[in-house]
Amino acid sequence: MCHQVDNVPTIRYFTLLDFKKFLRKLEGKPFQSYQELCNSDVRYDSFSLHFIHIQGSPGAVPASVVQLTVTSKYISLPEWTASSPARKIATKDFILRTFNETTKCHARQNRGVDGSGSFQPLIIPQQVLSRNIVRLSPEAFSISFRISLPASRSNTILGCEAVMMLSVELPTIVEATKKKLLDHSKLRSFCETVEDMLFLQKELAAKKLVAFIGDNSLLARESGISDRPAQNNVVPFKAPQELAVSLELPNGGKIRGLGVRTGVTVLIGGGFHGKSTLLNTIARGIYPHIPGDGRERTISDKNSVVICSEEGRSVRDVDISGFISTLPDSSDAKKFNTQNASGSTSEAASIIENICAGAQLLLIDEDCSATNFLIRDRYMRKLIPDDPIIPLLDRVRELYEKNNISTLLIASGSSDYIGVADQVIAMRNYKPVCMDNQSKVLDIPRYHYVHEPLTIKDNRRVLEDNFDPSYENRRLQKTVPVRIKPLRGQEKNILEFGKDLLDLTKLSALIDSDQLSTIGYALFFARKKIIGKMRLSPSELATIVIDTIEKEGLDSLQIENAYPLFFSQIRTIELAGAMNRLRSLNIYRDTE
Repeated sequence: MCHQVDNVPTIRYFTLLDFKKFLRKLEGKPFQSYQELCNSDVRYDSFSLHFIHIQGSPGAVPASVVQLTVTSKYISLPEWTASSPARKIATKDFILRTFNETTKCHARQNRGVDGSGSFQPLIIPQQVLSRNIVRLSPEAFSISFRISLPASRSNTILGCEAVMMLSVELPTIVEATKKKLLDHSKLRSFCETVEDMLFLQKELAAKKLVAFIGDNSLLARESGISDRPAQNNVVPFKAPQELAVSLELPNGGKIRGLGVRTGVTVLIGGGFHGKSTLLNTIARGIYPHIPGDGRERTISDKNSVVICSEEGRSVRDVDISGFISTLPDSSDAKKFNTQNASGSTSEAASIIENICAGAQLLLIDEDCSATNFLIRDRYMRKLIPDDPIIPLLDRVRELYEKNNISTLLIASGSSDYIGVADQVIAMRNYKPVCMDNQSKVLDIPRYHYVHEPLTIKDNRRVLEDNFDPSYENRRLQKTVPVRIKPLRGQEKNILEFGKDLLDLTKLSALIDSDQLSTIGYALFFARKKIIGKMRLSPSELATIVIDTIEKEGLDSLQIENAYPLFFSQIRTIELAGAMNRLRSLNIYRDTE
């Protein structure tokens, strides 16, 4: 616990010499004695270290949190790093990556029991996200990071090891970070790359594009479970002349590449020729990539979203009648409610939910979809004329022409979508080929089946008693007031939120474990600040929360009397998606 006077924390200041003496005196004492460091400030020669949170036990999660502050007298950043919002985001990301790299190089890990005695650098994705753990000002910059303080098997403090970590290794890390940050050419390249792509993202709509993939991009990844670039035999991407566009960037000048137009785009090709790689590139292009990733000249509409089947998910009163006309047991398709959705019903619900949340580009791989939801060919229509499923094939033109929703779909085994496509692209040996002319001469029916118009409207309203983060711990026989954390081992997929295990695996835009924490605390923020004050649908509620975060910063999600939380950028689409997947979601419907 921190010492406080009149609820104002009392800061304890150390010189480095006194700090080393203090740590040595802790040698052999019970681990809880580390709590004396809480709210302490250590003054080094060129930086300071502030202890914000002290862990409760060796190897505890979360670990201790400290804040490193470096003055501009020691590490001076060029003025151009703060010349635009994009450059500020890029500079913070570059500082964090540099600090992480030097930590991995110069810090010894696991010197105590249960992994204690370790610096804990973040696992940072290939994309650049806004975060709350790096702060910039003209006078200094600061980085918050986690450190596990060293302890022995007898649960006592290893004070001499703590001295080695904090008085020898940390200054070495800071000095190495300084050397890298003084290489202004790399920092400038990083800032300009991010600025160019965020500029281009804003320009896509005016160019009637939903994505851009620059020539010579290297799209292949290291493996199916790694987003890092492949190293061997990578084919450079090059747009065919028919699909090429040239765009002007603020820093990079003229750039040529493939422009994916608004409308319906069908991606075809044989197996292992790069179709899924291209689709995944576009899916990840909602955020700018770091230089050297291979995809730093790719960007997509910021409201792009991957749509797939998700058997077993919860769906709460979503109107899927535009895709499913009737349901078993006389259930109402306009108020579809289940704790165990099928492939087709989950995909239908996902489309409606995402469009309500602002999606502008739907990305669909037929291999990850329910086949009966995507297509029904002419013969099946004759054999089964009363099928209650209205396939996406019948709606995809309507989505674009009446709702301005574009679709990019991989069609490996079905040619039917070519009949409704605005553009057809084949992937051959990882290179795109325009197939518009070839597809037009094929005898493929242009489907014009008559259905009731597709309605995309959400009359659901979130009840006040929602997003309760409390959890009853039966083992300890007590109620934990706030349980919000990524599930250990599933940090990018599953969020422990109160009594719910919230499976967000299918939200493919979640690329960082801190995004899951951000979603959890954004739900809690909605419960405290918004619910009950307005009658809102899940998407409307998510929009207000994200707007608030963008205006007030990610730290607006921090709760009182809690250890410092690490947050990173999320979109309305993912927050609304999390709300819609909560099995405990309680809603009512407005009368129409």
